[in-house]
Amino acid sequence: MKRWGVAMLVCLLCWAGCFAKPAWAEQAVAFYTFSAEEVPPALLTTAMQVHTQNVSMLLTFGGDCTLGGEPSGVNGAKGFGGVVRKHGLSYPFSGLESLFATDDVTVVNLEGVLSDNRKDPAPGKTFHFIGETRYAAILSLGSVECVNLANNHVMDFGRRGYKDTLRALNAEQVAYFGEEMVTVAEKNGMRVGFTGSTANLSERRREALARQMEVLRSVGCQWIVHTIHGGVEYDAQPSARQRAAAAFAVENGADLVVGHHPHVVQGMELLQGVPVLYSLGNCCFGGNLRPRDMDACILRAELSFKEGELQSMGLTLWPIRISGDKGSNNYQPVLAAGKDARRVMDKLQKSSGVELKPYVEGQGALQPMIRYEGRRER
Repeated sequence: MKRWGVAMLVCLLCWAGCFAKPAWAEQAVAFYTFSAEEVPPALLTTAMQVHTQNVSMLLTFGGDCTLGGEPSGVNGAKGFGGVVRKHGLSYPFSGLESLFATDDVTVVNLEGVLSDNRKDPAPGKTFHFIGETRYAAILSLGSVECVNLANNHVMDFGRRGYKDTLRALNAEQVAYFGEEMVTVAEKNGMRVGFTGSTANLSERRREALARQMEVLRSVGCQWIVHTIHGGVEYDAQPSARQRAAAAFAVENGADLVVGHHPHVVQGMELLQGVPVLYSLGNCCFGGNLRPRDMDACILRAELSFKEGELQSMGLTLWPIRISGDKGSNNYQPVLAAGKDARRVMDKLQKSSGVELKPYVEGQGALQPMIRYEGRRER
């Protein structure tokens, strides 16, 4: 979305400490990020308010975004840092501006740490992804309003790196959610909630996730999206763990499930009428100069509310290439077209449990509308 409009407030409460933001100049969507144990009073006191107006919200979801890379090569001429140094912070997401800058909320998976301290990498890991704290501006300049932090690289540099990441996001007014926090986005009184997890759901995490979704409903969220980071890398089929995690999310109130981590696209199915897209693939991925698969997709969800009730959800798939350079990764994803777009859709269809509508140039692949009147209870 364009970053101006109506008042925006973010309350940032998490196990790493409290990072509170003041209210900023007016913006179109207000964001609240908090732990399920410390709900902002502003949400509690208005949870039962009556709404009489009609509201639409447009949300865009992208896959894995590593704004950095391995410390040993990230600042080389062909590394993510070197390319950003040459082209500027607005460069990485400029190829997706037609989607990211024209919605209400854009969400991506932030796969890595934003910190200027590269000491103390987490032991026992093959890859450690890190970028400078100033790279958080890549998100705000690219019209990314919210990020998922429930992934396997958020703790690559321990608790210090994690705290630095939160501070960097806070400074750029980017909301976030993950294992320990949720986010609520509010537009004209309509609220949508965001939760995230990996696919490895322990019993403790299951209990926490169920509680998070319960809290989101209690503060008036009419729609909840859950993101799942998991699966087998480069496997075109979702794993049993992915499917189990998606089923658990749906059973506990998710209205849409979106996945990432495999670095390739995986298909869509409906669970109890809830759309599940198992993997978007990569997006702006600084972790690899020559990724094995350059195909990915963006998902858009258009929500329509009437008098405080969700009426319908429309989904559109947008095939992308994660690099504008076909020979190597230039860290600038672009919309796919022609045979490239059809190839991405073919990959999605092969692992989908539903028949996907085809891609249309300039319109994306618009899927059948899901209507909720009279059937919101699951």
